Amino acid sequence: MNILILLLFGLNSYFHNPGSSEITVYVIIAEECPICNYMGKPLSKIADEYKERVKFIAVFPLKNSNYKTIHLFKLKYGLEAYESLLDSDQQITKKLGASVTPEVIITRGDTEILYRGRINDSYYAPGKVKHRSRSNDLKSALDNIFSGIDVNKPWAPAVGCYITLI
Repeated sequence: MNILILLLFGLNSYFHNPGSSEITVYVIIAEECPICNYMGKPLSKIADEYKERVKFIAVFPLKNSNYKTIHLFKLKYGLEAYESLLDSDQQITKKLGASVTPEVIITRGDTEILYRGRINDSYYAPGKVKHRSRSNDLKSALDNIFSGIDVNKPWAPAVGCYITLI
């Protein structure tokens, strides 16, 4: 359904809502990425906490993703609150500037990026996990945004599986 909407109105209109102040969290995610699997629970908790004030969208940029694999992934990791976008042509991923999965981009309206980076600090390098995060970057960013505070830069870069761009 979402792809049909994108096709009917064009990608530009999907991101363009003049005057919108809606906060959207895009999570670029891949079913095959172990770090995405690990981050399922933290992402689910964030959505539960902020679902009344934030729109959550999971973007799946891999060419082998399909609606069945996406549905199963969302069920397995409790991500039902996330709208799903199959982005096999990677137009959305490229527009958002994502390079790894999972990577989070928080936007206000259609153009203002408020945060881009990691979900938390559990992974400090691919394959290097702490098993206990000390910093929940996504939650901190949302708390700052709703408190009227700019999210401090530089943003912590996302650690994950590289997206092979087409």
